[in-house]
Amino acid sequence: MLSRPGARAELPRAHPAGRVRPLDESDLPQVVSLYREVFGDPEHLSPRELAGWLEAILCRHPWHDDELPSLVWETDDGRITGCLGVQPRTMSLGGRPIRAVVTHTFMVAPGSRATLTGVALARSLLNGRQDLCIAEGVGASRRLMEGLGGSVSLLHSLRWTRPLRPARYLLSYFERRGLPAAAGRALAPLCAAADALTPAALGALPCPPGNRLTRAPLDSGSWKAGLDDLARLRALRPGYDAAALRWLNALLDRRRGLGTLRRMVVRDREGKAAGWFVYYLRRGGVSEVVQLASDPGATGEVLDHLFEDARQGGSVAVRGALDPPHFTALVKKGCVFHHDGDRWFVFHSRRPGVIDAILRGDAFISRLEGEWCLVL
Repeated sequence: MLSRPGARAELPRAHPAGRVRPLDESDLPQVVSLYREVFGDPEHLSPRELAGWLEAILCRHPWHDDELPSLVWETDDGRITGCLGVQPRTMSLGGRPIRAVVTHTFMVAPGSRATLTGVALARSLLNGRQDLCIAEGVGASRRLMEGLGGSVSLLHSLRWTRPLRPARYLLSYFERRGLPAAAGRALAPLCAAADALTPAALGALPCPPGNRLTRAPLDSGSWKAGLDDLARLRALRPGYDAAALRWLNALLDRRRGLGTLRRMVVRDREGKAAGWFVYYLRRGGVSEVVQLASDPGATGEVLDHLFEDARQGGSVAVRGALDPPHFTALVKKGCVFHHDGDRWFVFHSRRPGVIDAILRGDAFISRLEGEWCLVL
């Protein structure tokens, strides 16, 4: 549920003349223009590709539900000055189906930000018929959600990072924060030498995986079977059919700039899945984990396979969102924990069982079940 950061806080004015209504496919040209006005033009997408992406996440997903639509604010003269993307998802609580939604692409035209347009969109959403709303709160959008009864999960808001080549990881950190390119090129050979000489005994390198488990490419059938098997250990969990996984796979394949998408399953000697990982391998950079799942007794070994796969692919580090049951294994593997600025895991529910499951870490929620995979 992103809003543009850095906007000056102002007291909201009364509503402009208009109304909240469900988004219609005919609104897409105005929604694309609104996106470009609020967020600017994405560097890696043409205007046509941007329109295609927004059409896919707003209108072409497999969870269409007339009772849980995306929302727009339409002025009396027919202009769209606000939009709140709403993507329904199938989930279950204790084995019983519930209705969930993931919010995304929350935007209000610059000239309307001092009005109650955003409040009206958010309130209309939270008055809907879903049992759970998941959002990524940034700045004003987090405060808005909390003001309307939402909650923040501090654990789900944390990120973890495992350096694989510590010296080059530090170099990439300083490059992202303005180190001149010439200095980075000069330091790169020294960093490579330092990483080659750093002994694994000091914890600088991940442990190589043992031979009890092996990894192989993860196909959609194995992915669905794994979700049905391992995710059932959590009270709150998603439920994906084959069509939903195909759509999500296609969406992940369309994202650019993150690296090469890799999907790997880790199996024991009998061929049973002990876990899997889906991540973007970025050679020379930080690889981003989309989803990591494991049998509780095999989490450490699954992490070993993830880190080894990324190291062999040339990554300097691996980063992901914290799944609370993995915390102990991540600590033992030398991961560091941090928070990405002003981004928070925000959720809203009127069902105590849903709230309890999330706050006690008994929910299977990855980046696939949030806004992260829906943003450009």
